[in-house]
Amino acid sequence: MVRDIASATTWPVRVPVRARITAAFAAVMTLLLVGIGVTVYLSMGIALLDEIDAGLRFRAAAMSGISPKAAVEIPNARLEEPDEAFDQFMTVTGRVARATPGFTDPLLRPAEFAQIRQPTFFERRVPNVVGTARLLAVPLDSTVGAAVLVVGTTMADRTDALRRLQEVFLIGGPTAVGLACLAGWIVAGLALQPMERMRQQVSAITASGLDRRLTVPPARDEMQRLAQTLNNMLERLDRSLLRERAFLERASHELRTPLAALRAEVDLALRRRRTKGELSAALRGVSQETDRLVRLAEDLLVLARADDGRLPLHRQDLPLRSTLESASALFAARAQELGVQLAVDGPETTISADPLRLRQALVNLIDNALRHTPRGGTIRLAASISLTDVRIAVCDTGCGFAADAVSSDGDSARGVEAPGLGLRIVRAVAASHHGTVRIRRNDYGGATVELVLPHSAAQE
Repeated sequence: MVRDIASATTWPVRVPVRARITAAFAAVMTLLLVGIGVTVYLSMGIALLDEIDAGLRFRAAAMSGISPKAAVEIPNARLEEPDEAFDQFMTVTGRVARATPGFTDPLLRPAEFAQIRQPTFFERRVPNVVGTARLLAVPLDSTVGAAVLVVGTTMADRTDALRRLQEVFLIGGPTAVGLACLAGWIVAGLALQPMERMRQQVSAITASGLDRRLTVPPARDEMQRLAQTLNNMLERLDRSLLRERAFLERASHELRTPLAALRAEVDLALRRRRTKGELSAALRGVSQETDRLVRLAEDLLVLARADDGRLPLHRQDLPLRSTLESASALFAARAQELGVQLAVDGPETTISADPLRLRQALVNLIDNALRHTPRGGTIRLAASISLTDVRIAVCDTGCGFAADAVSSDGDSARGVEAPGLGLRIVRAVAASHHGTVRIRRNDYGGATVELVLPHSAAQE
């Protein structure tokens, strides 16, 4: 999964975020300017063409009622350039009856002349005219002595205007895009300043100073949500580190007690010559403390292998009452030595659970109860099945729980002793079976620890 994420995000990481934002800003600005430029260019071309056509219509309307013999058009050099506007009167045979000086050749081809039934525009190259010429052919009444009136004008001014507009876009467009890139670079830098501040603050936070938090920007945007998310992550890491430190303290406390007892037994046996019975008693004590060390090592290994508080399971069909009796039998000799009575009560039914994990939970609960139940007390293992769950409870008549029995991570403490690792194992087993652990003081003043598994774990 990590490999897939890394490969999917390799190519954008090569370009800084600020550069990517600037490039996106420049791309959008370029597309916008190109769209505006094309629209303005086409609109101006159409407007200038409409203006030329309007002028041609006006001239055609003014000259259509004049006899071709009387119509003489001499360009005024002070008002218009030579060869800028011209006209022709053409007879029914296509011959030029009258024309502006210099335009004696027919402006219309025979095929075009034959198709003139209404005012028609043409564009073509005309001798003596700079650039392309725009022509308007208008059919005339036979009473004027001509069949078609052709008026024309050069389109050089329109072409020059469009060329100047192109030059403006070619020069101003890149300039505008460059200014937009500069503005995008500055804006992206300003927008990323809160992120840079958060980066500096995060780099200053070490494992020994997880109590520090990032400054949350006042604006309700992505930066604020990022800061809040990072603060929440730091809070979780801080709590996790505190739990790990507390776990190490508990582990050290739990390991120190049997090791001290084991050393005391060995030192006492070596201090002077002992009888065979005394040596046997010392060896039994050493064996008990060794068993306790083995159980602690197994508990630590289980917790180390737990993934997010859960353990891998291998479910099997287990007889509920037999499982309780088997776990109780492991402590029968020890309970008899301590003067504590063990009792088992449960229905003859089958549940689906991991036998190893369930046995570990029961062993920890019984061992914890034995260590806190005085001589003459009772420890009872009870199980019941309801419509919603399966309940396995370990009740004792010991000292019970203190007022602050449940600590921040869910472990419990009795009296002044440090909390042990037993309940962490039990909670991990319960979480793996999607269950819970409930701790309370019972009616006898002792403690009741109840392992609650979902009813889906029970087999009909």
